[in-house]
Amino acid sequence: MSVAAVQQPDSSTRDGVRSLEFRLRRIEYLLAGTCEDPAGELEALDSAGRDSLVIPRLAALDRKLAGIIKDSPAMQELLQLHNDYPELFKAPAPYANQSDTLEPPEKAAVVLASAPEYQAASSQLSSVMDSPLPDTATLTRLIDLFPRIRTAEQRQQSQTERLAGLRKRSAVLLEKWYLVGIEGVNDCFMEWDERTFAVEKVIQRRQRRRQEAEVLEA
Repeated sequence: MSVAAVQQPDSSTRDGVRSLEFRLRRIEYLLAGTCEDPAGELEALDSAGRDSLVIPRLAALDRKLAGIIKDSPAMQELLQLHNDYPELFKAPAPYANQSDTLEPPEKAAVVLASAPEYQAASSQLSSVMDSPLPDTATLTRLIDLFPRIRTAEQRQQSQTERLAGLRKRSAVLLEKWYLVGIEGVNDCFMEWDERTFAVEKVIQRRQRRRQEAEVLEA
């Protein structure tokens, strides 16, 4: 490639340089959290009218990348890891299909072993195809019954709501009956027992006094 071709790049070369700049911006953003121009020197090149030159742009990108590596311990550790264990960064080998490793007799054995299942599935599909369609008159009657079914559902919903209300009212009445009919009667009996016990004490004291008075008179 001549110097003139490098100094006056075509569109593919410019696109390649822009792709490198974009990748460098992404690396800088991931490492530093910034999204600035990948090379501050590119602005100077642009202002000087040399933005279309490939060599200055590549040199600016190279200097920017070196600065990122210098300022980023993570990049330094990553490069050191790449130097020590290059096999970790190799692309994995394409997955080899196991069926390609089988011999034709082995493939035939696999197919023959599954042949009854294919036959069973085929017969089931054939039976489905041979099944007659239901009578259209029955379907028509069912469609005609849809409004009545909907009305019955609404009536059932209304009855369910009424039953729920009746259950609540019954629970309230049962609670009142328990409080008044049972608790109230129990309280009344307790009060009567207390009053009866008090009256019995008074009567016993009077009888005792009368007996003592009769003894003294005798």
